[in-house]
Amino acid sequence: MTYARSIGLSAAIAAIVVTLSGCEERPITVREACESYPDICSDLNQDNWCNAERRQLILTRYANKTDETPTHQYYLLKDLQSYSQCIELASSIEHRKLKAKQSHRIEAYIKSLSNIEKLAQQTKSSEHPLLMYWHWANRGNNDALDRLLALEGQPIMQTSELQFALATYYAKEDSQTMLAYLYRALRLYKPQQRFNVEIPESLVTYYLNNQRTDEAYIWALVAIQFNSEVLQADQLGTIFTQSDERKETLADSAEDIIDQIEEGQFNLYPDWSAPTS
Repeated sequence: MTYARSIGLSAAIAAIVVTLSGCEERPITVREACESYPDICSDLNQDNWCNAERRQLILTRYANKTDETPTHQYYLLKDLQSYSQCIELASSIEHRKLKAKQSHRIEAYIKSLSNIEKLAQQTKSSEHPLLMYWHWANRGNNDALDRLLALEGQPIMQTSELQFALATYYAKEDSQTMLAYLYRALRLYKPQQRFNVEIPESLVTYYLNNQRTDEAYIWALVAIQFNSEVLQADQLGTIFTQSDERKETLADSAEDIIDQIEEGQFNLYPDWSAPTS
């Protein structure tokens, strides 16, 4: 459990876009990435477990391999964690017919832990705010937190992911400031960027905790649209008890928000409330 998850329901990973050079840009495929750099794929499981996490990790590894930047290192740490958590579960599931597959998952899990530790050591003294945030949220590095907070309000912090990072800090300190940062994170999001589904998940948590179930329902629908792994459409009926007519109205509001986010045009502020009719 990380500090960052204190305001969210879980972590979830949206897709990163990595393009091939050429006249016509398009996302690189996993096959192409592995053919270009076999080492970014060779230590991963080869069966069908953790396909989404493995695919994302390969693409992020490719991005970092071709252009090593603090931002790519940050997302590589996140994707290594997501893959490691998934393959840890998969490695504990006995493969009755093919023991070699289970063994390979165990090897992949052990290697993932080694890779996380190696990159964590490589980046622990980084002055980039994303990496300072990771080391505080995942390693409890308060020195990194102090250096991160010293940048609050600076131009380098004006990105969606870093506004979310500040929101995680204020989750226990000041819920209203947390809320302001979550909304600002959405206003700063641009379509070409990775979308952090923990933002709408965190809004669901906040509004549920404050008995504002209409807003919570709207943000739950938004989170589901952005592939939340902890919120499913068939769960909502047990959480929310509004009438079907009311839910239809709220769903319309959720669709408007989804469209705004996808187009990079989100412009709401925390004083926004659910529709009254």
